[in-house]
Amino acid sequence: MSRIFQNPENLYSVEVAYLEIYHENGYDLLDRKQREAATRLEDLPKGTIQEDEAGCLHLKNLGFRPVEDERQALELLFMGDANRAIYETPMNPLSSRSHCVFTIVVIVKKFAANRYSRAKMHLVDLAG
Repeated sequence: MSRIFQNPENLYSVEVAYLEIYHENGYDLLDRKQREAATRLEDLPKGTIQEDEAGCLHLKNLGFRPVEDERQALELLFMGDANRAIYETPMNPLSSRSHCVFTIVVIVKKFAANRYSRAKMHLVDLAG
């Protein structure tokens, strides 16, 4: 990530989000305020899928956090992992019981252009 910020003719921004899907509901793993206030996972705001006028799908209640470097992105990944729903099973004492999607978005704007380019990568961890 440090290499993209060294390119002087472009403006870059990088954001991350971490979604947990548990019992067919989506939850923001990086929302500390909501996590601290809730005593149960079911008390958290549930994500809802919405479609915009361009036909793109968005998850309401999922926030993207800006990051400056790899360290910040990894800190958010580890913080989100600590918030996941895990339960003991006969095969694994810390088995994940949810699906998770860690999303990285890179936005690039060239100084001479009026348009933005956007790239998105999803890292998926399935339950179990």
